[in-house]
Amino acid sequence: MTATVFSSNTGIEDDEIARVRGMLGEKLRVLQFNSEATLDTIRHYAHGCGDDNPLWSDPDYASAGPFGGIVAPPTFYYTIFSPGITPGFDGLQVFFGSGRWEINRLAKRGEVVIPEARLIDMYEAEGKRARRMIVQVGETTYSTPSGEVLARYISRALRVPRANQADGLKYEPRKPHVYSEADLLAIRDHVLAQKRRGAEKRYWDDVVVGEQLPKLAKGPLNTATLMAYYAGNLSGAGYRAGEMQWKTRYAARHAPETLPNNRSFGWLAEETWPGMGHVDANVAQMVGMPGAYDNGWMRLAWVGQVATDWAGDHGHLATLEVRHLLPNLINDTLWCGGVVTAKKIEGDKAIVELNLEAYNQLGQLSCKGSATVALPKR
Repeated sequence: MTATVFSSNTGIEDDEIARVRGMLGEKLRVLQFNSEATLDTIRHYAHGCGDDNPLWSDPDYASAGPFGGIVAPPTFYYTIFSPGITPGFDGLQVFFGSGRWEINRLAKRGEVVIPEARLIDMYEAEGKRARRMIVQVGETTYSTPSGEVLARYISRALRVPRANQADGLKYEPRKPHVYSEADLLAIRDHVLAQKRRGAEKRYWDDVVVGEQLPKLAKGPLNTATLMAYYAGNLSGAGYRAGEMQWKTRYAARHAPETLPNNRSFGWLAEETWPGMGHVDANVAQMVGMPGAYDNGWMRLAWVGQVATDWAGDHGHLATLEVRHLLPNLINDTLWCGGVVTAKKIEGDKAIVELNLEAYNQLGQLSCKGSATVALPKR
């Protein structure tokens, strides 16, 4: 018997709000991408983010460091399960709103990690370019098999009617940015000059409030960059090879209980490839975006790298929260930076608070956030 697993709703319907509210607090079925933090899974993710810190990828370098071996970047937990907590509302588009990491410790090479995800809140909101939307708040924990919680993540996903709906998202189309040769050389030179703190300890005592963190240049964004990121983090039942796509679509219609339920079953059952808006401008404009756009988790990781490069191998990125404000389009370049806003002692920890932000080549604020970093004390 065929199960009805998705609706024909193209807007925000009260009955669908009530149905999805019934899932609040329920442990969701998820599909893991990675199960273990191996040398290769860590390296593929880090390099996919454009982060060639040897602490993540060079066993000889890492063996002399504070962990005695390879560890994963703080946002590596995305590769275990990228927390898209967006059940229901099959006619609504999904966009990254914000994400907050609380990181107890980094995953070590060879460590198995187990995710657990729930929808913990849902509310209506109004945006500048979409009159009505649903915000779905998810909580994902990442633990060892023994139950040690390594990290916790709070996601806020925006569920927005598509461009052809009355309340849909509507950006004006924007063509890919064109750079002069001098522009590209300036980006190249900045990338080549970027330096990280590395093995040299950055002491809390020496940090000055108001200190600017070195800027990272990320871009110009192109499809190769997206492919490199997806090689390290391609989580989700929708991003699969052709044969698996057919099987996933069939299961979404006939055996939904066999699939992850953290995402809309309608999304899994679509006859078009999910995620095409990231590489196809026509699809992007159909969902209301100005052009093909980036992956939200990748942009958060880029901003987080500002903090880890600055803190060095002996610093610990304890929290990281980033909110996206504008689409980051193909051929855009982001300049990611930050500033020290406060210092404090919490028990035996010396904490530095940071404000983080990224501007595109047009001078527009693309995203902003904050972080707390624990540093060694003299």
